[in-house]
Amino acid sequence: MTSPLRPGRLSSAEDRIARAALAELPRDGSVLLDAGPMAERIAWLMPAGCGLNVLTNSIPAALGLASRRDLSVHLLGGRVSEEAGTTPTFVHLLDQVRVDVAFIVADGVSPGRGLTCADPAQVMARRAMVRASDRIVLLADHTRIGNDRISRFARLNETDCLITDTGTEPDDLRRLRGRGPRVLAV
Repeated sequence: MTSPLRPGRLSSAEDRIARAALAELPRDGSVLLDAGPMAERIAWLMPAGCGLNVLTNSIPAALGLASRRDLSVHLLGGRVSEEAGTTPTFVHLLDQVRVDVAFIVADGVSPGRGLTCADPAQVMARRAMVRASDRIVLLADHTRIGNDRISRFARLNETDCLITDTGTEPDDLRRLRGRGPRVLAV
């Protein structure tokens, strides 16, 4: 059977971001994986024997990890789309848990507005992810940096680490670092 995790969907920059994010995995405990190709790639690359509790709204990530005996995988529900479960049910479930690290994808990242998404329906879900997490690792390639989308879900200073790629302009990197998070360009 072919894995539902589709590593071929990533650009080389997104693949580098996902690989760099592995260094942010806790030694034990829990992680929250957002939906989308970069977060799914993290799931695909999780080292054997890591023993984590993995919570995700990504259907491909949950299916791809389901056979791993070293992980406890929890698919957070809600309205189902091709890639993810969201909506108030998802938010309610996240309000009941606490995770060590969340890997979150933003459609737009800017020093002024912070973290934004193009779909207003995703705002509640992403805000709940931020609230449920001790540490936030933001995944955003250079095409998302400097872009503001319609709905803000967090400020930059609410994130602990931003992983982007070397295509991000040096001035943008400097401005982002001035807003609080540790910024890695890979």
